Amino acid sequence: MPLQTKAIKQKIKSVGNIKKITKTMEMVSVSKMRRAVDKALSSRTYSKYALELLVNLSKDKDVSHPLMTAGKNNKELIIVIASNKGLCGGYHTNLFKALNLYFKKQEGLNKEVKSVTIGKYAERICKKLNLQIFASFITFSEYSTIEQVKELSNLVTKEFIEGGYKSVKILYTEFLKSTTYKPILREIFPISIETIKNIIEEIQEENQGSFDNTFVNYSFEPNKNEILNNILPGLVDVIIYQTLAEAYASEHSARMFAMRNAGDSATTILDGLTLSYNHARQDGITRELSEIVAGAEALSIN
Repeated sequence: MPLQTKAIKQKIKSVGNIKKITKTMEMVSVSKMRRAVDKALSSRTYSKYALELLVNLSKDKDVSHPLMTAGKNNKELIIVIASNKGLCGGYHTNLFKALNLYFKKQEGLNKEVKSVTIGKYAERICKKLNLQIFASFITFSEYSTIEQVKELSNLVTKEFIEGGYKSVKILYTEFLKSTTYKPILREIFPISIETIKNIIEEIQEENQGSFDNTFVNYSFEPNKNEILNNILPGLVDVIIYQTLAEAYASEHSARMFAMRNAGDSATTILDGLTLSYNHARQDGITRELSEIVAGAEALSIN
């Protein structure tokens, strides 16, 4: 019996240590989530009006740009945004399922698909799906600035123009609220008025109409083509930066709840182990008392 109580005490200590670790990780995730959410929400309005500007520029049929023209090849580039760390519940599983479902729908189209991965787990997702990885980034985080994002957007822009891709899509997890996030596969190239309007409509729906439904009519000087050539690269930076901000807000939210659930599970296990320990200890005490009484009776008989 002493061996049994000792083993239970060791388990209680181990589970207690795990609970402390998960609690600490939950507190860290809460702090990071707040920072990431503030970043994502603060840039949403700017991102929406940047997209609105593209809509106004795209209305004119005489306006043209390489990023607005699809390639003739049946090639597709997908940017996959995940994290460098695990312990975030079903965050990566949902991304994998979304990408796998998309490929199932594309069966028979004979597309040549390449990927750009952001995060170590994005690499794992693409390798599981036997998807060719064109480039990989593992240095982005919730602290990344739009200047750092330019390396990614410049690479994707250059590859789309020079590689003759028919489209470029981005897979990320969009943050809706602290308890809700969902994987989104969104087309970013070629830039078209239909694609941009769909993005804005999704943003409006998810934010329950917090944005105006009408587009502002702009006046352009000196001409739309010159303006487009100057501002389009910057607007692409904004779009990709916003998706990264949404993804990291979702990741830290998922990790916060995963650690909270792990802590709750540890508490439940501790309660069960404590009850088992008390039972084992009580059984041991009862057995020792029985042995003492039996020994005393044997001596009195003699």
